[in-house]
Amino acid sequence: MEALDMPLPAASTLSRFHETSAKFQRYKILLRRRWWFLLLTSAIAICVQTLRITGKPVEFFAVGKVLVGANVVTDPQKQVVTNQQTGDIYGTQIEIIESNELRRRALERVRSMNPELKEIDVEIRVSQTKGSSILNVAGVGEDGKYTRLFLSALLDEYVAFRKEMIEKSLGSAMNKVIEEVLSREKQVKEKSATLNDFLQKNDMVVLEGGRNRAADYLLQLQDSLVKYQMELKTMDKLQMDDYLRAKSAAGVGGTPDAVLEAKRPVVTGDIPRSDDAFGGFASSEKDYLKALADYKLLQSQRLTMLKNFKEAHEAVREIDDKITNQQALIEIFRQASLEDWTHRINGLKLKISSFEEQILEQTAKAREANEKIVQHLILKGEYDRSNDDYKDWKKTLDRLDAGHVMNSDNIAIMERPLIAVQVDPEFVLPLIFALCMGLAVGSVILLLFDRLDDRMNSLSEFQALFPKEAIIGQIPEQSGHGDVSLLRPNDDRHLYAEAFRNLRSSILFKNWRGGKPPKLILITSAVPNEGKTTTVANFAVTLAFGGARVLLADADLRRGGLNELFKSSATPGFSEVLNANVHWRDAVQETGNKGLHLLPRGEAQNLTSELFLSPLAQNVLREMGEAYDYVIFDSAPVLVADDTASFAPMVDATMFVVRMSSTIARLTAKALDQLYDRQVNVVGVILNRSSTSLKEYTYYNYASYYSMIPEKEAKPVNAPTEA
Repeated sequence: MEALDMPLPAASTLSRFHETSAKFQRYKILLRRRWWFLLLTSAIAICVQTLRITGKPVEFFAVGKVLVGANVVTDPQKQVVTNQQTGDIYGTQIEIIESNELRRRALERVRSMNPELKEIDVEIRVSQTKGSSILNVAGVGEDGKYTRLFLSALLDEYVAFRKEMIEKSLGSAMNKVIEEVLSREKQVKEKSATLNDFLQKNDMVVLEGGRNRAADYLLQLQDSLVKYQMELKTMDKLQMDDYLRAKSAAGVGGTPDAVLEAKRPVVTGDIPRSDDAFGGFASSEKDYLKALADYKLLQSQRLTMLKNFKEAHEAVREIDDKITNQQALIEIFRQASLEDWTHRINGLKLKISSFEEQILEQTAKAREANEKIVQHLILKGEYDRSNDDYKDWKKTLDRLDAGHVMNSDNIAIMERPLIAVQVDPEFVLPLIFALCMGLAVGSVILLLFDRLDDRMNSLSEFQALFPKEAIIGQIPEQSGHGDVSLLRPNDDRHLYAEAFRNLRSSILFKNWRGGKPPKLILITSAVPNEGKTTTVANFAVTLAFGGARVLLADADLRRGGLNELFKSSATPGFSEVLNANVHWRDAVQETGNKGLHLLPRGEAQNLTSELFLSPLAQNVLREMGEAYDYVIFDSAPVLVADDTASFAPMVDATMFVVRMSSTIARLTAKALDQLYDRQVNVVGVILNRSSTSLKEYTYYNYASYYSMIPEKEAKPVNAPTEA
């Protein structure tokens, strides 16, 4: 789990770049193989286009010019009645000129004026001169005279068609306006009748000037009700004495709310004012307030006398008698005032109840009046709008009077077709287009075939298809044709030689079980022409260069060719050894390379699987392994015969050769599965003829850096040539 949280190593990041490079390399290889197919499709497209161009009949070209402007209908006062939008006029006129109706009318004109001419099909092309209002009308046909006459007739018919359209448009506009005027006049009459009927049925006193008098009266009623309610609340909160003192202190009309009453709006109608109910002071209240005032005065006089006289003084006793009499009088007036107080409260309550009833009744009247006012405004607005609309259409009708209308059509033939010239066929652009189409179609076909092609072109593609297979060597592709020669000491094919040295190191220093590398090694492939035999021979030569004693045995008893590489005799060989006709040591040949011996194929055999399965074969392999450091076997392809599948389980290790850009992945998988089913120890895969132009093979380019010793550090001539 910890590995999942770690960042990707640099090699993983670079592999993505290598995969992209491999894809481009795959397409490069595809193009290198199938370049002729693109050439073929391009040639076919060019030929077809050429035949199409040359197969066309001779054509003649004529052109005329038309000045196009907006169609405007105006009156003498320069008031525009109708005006076509200039932004749409050019597209519209082009459609009209190219229409079938104008073609039919032009054809009839030419037929009636020139019956001797043979009718042909004329192609009409219309274009607008950039930045102008001129339309270029061109005609293309097989006969020059007919093309010119047809184009001229088309322009005439276009002008005539325009005039007809204008007349129809003007007549249609006049009829439309008349219909609208009559319709609006009818609407005005209906709206006027409805409004008059409404005014007759409703009280115009209420509706006069759009003012709701019932609503005004309602507001005054509500204002008076509030005053009475406030007066009643004041009387409820205050005692009679306090209330009377407050009214007396107000000093306005004898009532505490007299100031507020003076500020109220004028009330229309029979609306009682608050002072009508509790008005000024009643006689008992006035007497009561006067008695209270006299009592306070007597009290003040007594206090003044006490400053000069004692309480037993005759003057003081006289004032005390007056005070006693005044208290009795106050009580009498107070009782009378209480009766008036009760009557005043009851009167207020009665007035409030009456006001509430009037407010309910007046609210309904005000609401009804509002509805009538709104309805009146709606009817009045509808009538005004209908009347204004009627007046506008009436003015339009007056301007459209035929005696006062001027029509200006800015459509005119600016230049008629004078002559029809012969059209030279265009070759350059059509052929370029055909070339591009041929390349595009060929590329698409090649890509489709590439999707069906599962040949592997790079290490990345192989690893993607066979992720569990180990890559123990990559042999670079060699330029030139024919068989590749064997390696030599100080071979100038540096990349090629280093690839086999890397393969040798993969065998020598691999972490083998038991710590020892295998001695009996078989090299095979899925199908023929994989470069297996050359790879086997050069691998054996490289092992011998390293000082090992190597026996190279040709186990392809049907079509083995190691003896041809070493230019030696094919017999006696391995087939005679397995048939017990000769001892294997007697069949071994010298190769000219120190430490390397060759056991050729021998006589070609058909029943070879039986020879490999014989006890003699096992004894021979054991003796070979004891006599040499390495015994390298070249075998038949796995899918060609059963020889390799029978022989491979008897050796220590098997290496599988895959030729890049040639071996089909399906066959490779089938061959490997067959070997694994036979319990063959496949130690790895050798990728033969790998392209060094890919980024993942760039390291090969550094091999030449150490391939030659600089001259100043060169060793004597008699120094060893093999490091």
